[in-house]
Amino acid sequence: MASLAKILYIKARFEQQYWCSPASMPEYERLRGKKKCLVFLAADYGNLGDVAITFAQERFLARHFPDYEIVDVPIEKTHSVLKALRGVCSARDIVTVVGGGNMSDLYFDIELLRQMVVRAFPDNRVILFPQTMFFSDTAAGHYLRRTAHKTYAGHRHLTMAARERWSFDAMRRTLPRCILVPDIVMTLDEREPAAERKGVTMCLRSDAETLLARDFVEQLRQELEKEHTLTDRDTHIGRGGLTMPEREQELKKIWAQFRSSQWVITDRLHGMIFAYITGTPAIVFANNNYKIEGAYSWIKECGYIFFIEEPSIEAVLSVMQSEPSPMFESVHSKILERTERILS
Repeated sequence: MASLAKILYIKARFEQQYWCSPASMPEYERLRGKKKCLVFLAADYGNLGDVAITFAQERFLARHFPDYEIVDVPIEKTHSVLKALRGVCSARDIVTVVGGGNMSDLYFDIELLRQMVVRAFPDNRVILFPQTMFFSDTAAGHYLRRTAHKTYAGHRHLTMAARERWSFDAMRRTLPRCILVPDIVMTLDEREPAAERKGVTMCLRSDAETLLARDFVEQLRQELEKEHTLTDRDTHIGRGGLTMPEREQELKKIWAQFRSSQWVITDRLHGMIFAYITGTPAIVFANNNYKIEGAYSWIKECGYIFFIEEPSIEAVLSVMQSEPSPMFESVHSKILERTERILS
């Protein structure tokens, strides 16, 4: 976690960059007078979970606001273009911020940018798409929680969404006007084109968020290799600066990989969600926070995503011997209906 001093330093730097940025930019002047929907903090980096959130959010907005131009604002450009975008917007324009898992002091720079965006548009409708909130019990966490409460509670036209129950309860202590809806990626249906399913895709973390012991993972791999071909696939591709066509291309690649797998084994949140939207049977392990368990509650009745609380080789093999009974349509219709609350 970052120190309070570092957060205050970065906040001051962001604000200086904002005030030093141009108030007008040719690429945005064309938007003046047009109806537009801004998508701030758009992911153009290699985390395909965040890329999918941006993709799904922009598709959702385009479907519901067909007469508005959807304006993608990559996260790295936020402080440098915010003033110019504010200058071409009117009160009728809609401001949205990409959902995800970064309303915290762990990702304090993103939270600071989100608060800057909300403060910059006091008269606009602002929608914070489904987020996970987790401020730590530290000076830094307490500071960001206070500034979040001041910023979000003080906006008259703000919709703030949590993507799982724990965050919803935390948000209600910060802002009573919040709603509980699924991660926006769950609104996608990527089951087509169908492919022949072969082998097992391993989509496991190797960072601090994993709860899986290295020995367990190695033993699991050895056991699975007796009967299955294993393929490793991460939801992070390790590069940034992705154009919009490149983002969609990378998403199509990983979704195709999942659609061609008999099973996916993952402890990544969007590993689980990608399995759900592609109709792929998956075994899911918890990580060191509540994001996966909270998100699983939305799809646990789909019939092919299996959450294992206590990892064991026996539990995995037992699940893989079962026959998944997909019920995508009934679960998906409930997710779509619930997600509509973002706009109510």
